Amino acid sequence: MDKLVRRVTVVQGSGEHRDAKVVYQSDEDEDTDDSSDQPNFKRLERSVRHMLKAQVIAAQEAYQRHLDSAAKGGKSWLVENPGNMMKARRKAMKEMRKASPFGKLKTESDNEDDEED
Repeated sequence: MDKLVRRVTVVQGSGEHRDAKVVYQSDEDEDTDDSSDQPNFKRLERSVRHMLKAQVIAAQEAYQRHLDSAAKGGKSWLVENPGNMMKARRKAMKEMRKASPFGKLKTESDNEDDEED
């Protein structure tokens, strides 16, 4: 039989005396044909999850640094804000590297981290 034919059912009789018999059924599973057409998004989903986690880390880090700067009093939070944002971004980029589907990528912030050590 052709690959398009999965099952042949013969229906005999009418009304209450109807009888259906499967005379041919393909050996291939129906599920395997459908699933092979769909791409596997596991790696993409994991990458998206890591990127979202990195954004949360950046927001939490920036907020905590802002609170610490504001606790000093005066306008110190305003002076320290650009540095706080850069440090929070750097921390998030470390988490973002885990999201790369192609392995660990080296970013500009990595070079800055190497120089600080």
